[in-house]
Amino acid sequence: MRDLGEVGQFTGDVTFHAANPDQPNVLRYREEGFLTRPDGKRFDGYREYDFVLHDDPAAIELLFRDPLSFGNRYVLLQFGEQGDAGESGLCARDIHPCGEDFYHHCMIWNGPDHFETKIKITGPKKDHLLHSIYRRA
Repeated sequence: MRDLGEVGQFTGDVTFHAANPDQPNVLRYREEGFLTRPDGKRFDGYREYDFVLHDDPAAIELLFRDPLSFGNRYVLLQFGEQGDAGESGLCARDIHPCGEDFYHHCMIWNGPDHFETKIKITGPKKDHLLHSIYRRA
């Protein structure tokens, strides 16, 4: 479930699978589901990334898979920082510039079956928080 603030909520499923047998450190991420707006209208949607797992330094690189930005880096989430006040678990962070706006991405692991992302978007065109909760089925 992803809370999009005034835009609504996105609910759906996420799958991870090996992107290529020759690249064991790359996982394909796909989320698909429905955006429900406050007015009750629903829209289906999906997003894909490649998660590239790095050892030194420990990090997860997310690469876009959409046609406009295919293969470009979204973020390089680096471990080692503690979460913000009220967050527990292992946290990895990075900032993605998008035009004049910035996506402050934080991924928090709360155990093997639960992680969250908090993406604070700031800038002249955007100012909101995307909070996603992922739980293993």
